[in-house]
Amino acid sequence: LRAAGVGYEIVPGVSAANAASAAAGLPLTRRHTARRVQFVTGADVKGELPDDLNWAALADPLALTAIYMGKRTFPALAAKLLAQGMPPETPAMLAESIGHPEQRLLRTTIKQLAEQLTQETVTSTAVILYGALAADQS
Repeated sequence: LRAAGVGYEIVPGVSAANAASAAAGLPLTRRHTARRVQFVTGADVKGELPDDLNWAALADPLALTAIYMGKRTFPALAAKLLAQGMPPETPAMLAESIGHPEQRLLRTTIKQLAEQLTQETVTSTAVILYGALAADQS
């Protein structure tokens, strides 16, 4: 727009991960449970799982991870997390259509979510959160 001389204004918004955590009532960080939050794309431009992800960081049990555009690739991502030593019972939450009437929050584990997503047809937008805080009910 700038190059074309078209005026515009950037209006700050709320990211999908922040909206999902707010809708679920869970924090993104907490001392001794999740020392950091990380935002990762779950698909490259071809719709595949990116091959240059930092798997050690993604399998860190003291992080809360938000996966954007990852419904199709989460089964492969979860397999790599498990290979890195992440426990299959690690909490996970699928947050679909946040802020819309058809909003859905599904709390489960990374293993169960991966199994479910292998059988689901992807029809809506979602963010996936996983890590200890994804099970938080406070």
